[in-house]
Amino acid sequence: MEQTENKTYIHNPFATKVCPKCGHKYDAVQPKCPKCKEPFENSRALPFNEVTFVNPFIEIALFFVGWLGLKGLVEIISRILRDIVLNGSLPASDANMVLNYAVYGTLFIIMMGIVAIYLPKLCKSFTKPDFLWGFIVYAVIFGFDIVWGNISRAIGATINENQDAINNIAKINVPLSILFLGFLGPICEELTYRVGLFNFTRRVNRIMGYVISAAIFGLIHIHDYGSLNEWLSYPSYLFAGLAFAFAYEKWGFGASTLAHVTNNVLSLLIVAIVQQ
Repeated sequence: MEQTENKTYIHNPFATKVCPKCGHKYDAVQPKCPKCKEPFENSRALPFNEVTFVNPFIEIALFFVGWLGLKGLVEIISRILRDIVLNGSLPASDANMVLNYAVYGTLFIIMMGIVAIYLPKLCKSFTKPDFLWGFIVYAVIFGFDIVWGNISRAIGATINENQDAINNIAKINVPLSILFLGFLGPICEELTYRVGLFNFTRRVNRIMGYVISAAIFGLIHIHDYGSLNEWLSYPSYLFAGLAFAFAYEKWGFGASTLAHVTNNVLSLLIVAIVQQ
């Protein structure tokens, strides 16, 4: 471990501490005892205490369920729909729409179950006026997208596979796409990459939390790693990942979720308006 002036830069993410007043054992990243509210003099609490830390094992579970679990659900549900429900009766675009709705609906239910005991803490951030900063964060992301979009198109980039798939789904049924891709999808991703991955890696090192969570968030939106066109869209997703993490750390789960939902819903509405 590297130490300078008693500051440790690499921490044990599973570390705990004992309250000197009541003897309660609790998470080392909390600034005070959750039982008696006694402040801890040498707390490892990090800047921007709006972060809702959950049990580190829950954080790991959220990430792996949201990341690998999503891939597994796609495989399982696509097979069920293909062999039992659809049986080739729907066009490919409609079948893809049904698959995405089924996957995100199922993933949402599973993740709500995992994080159930922490939902009051997570939802509490929506009751604070600061969560409205999510709109400003969205505006910053939108501005970056415009600037980078112009640069990438000048290089020769076109729409990436992820956005193209979302656009095709939105064209079929706008209300359902807004529900599943505009609301449930972002909530699942916030639980996966902010409450899960960002929280856990931030325990180890704050900068690491930003870099790793944003980098992986960007990578999940790249479908073909051998395509230059796909990589030209990566900076937009990377920037969004950093912005969502900042909103989450600064103003809480409500702010990052609001920014993410606004981004997705407005994108879907734009697609709906353009196709008219």
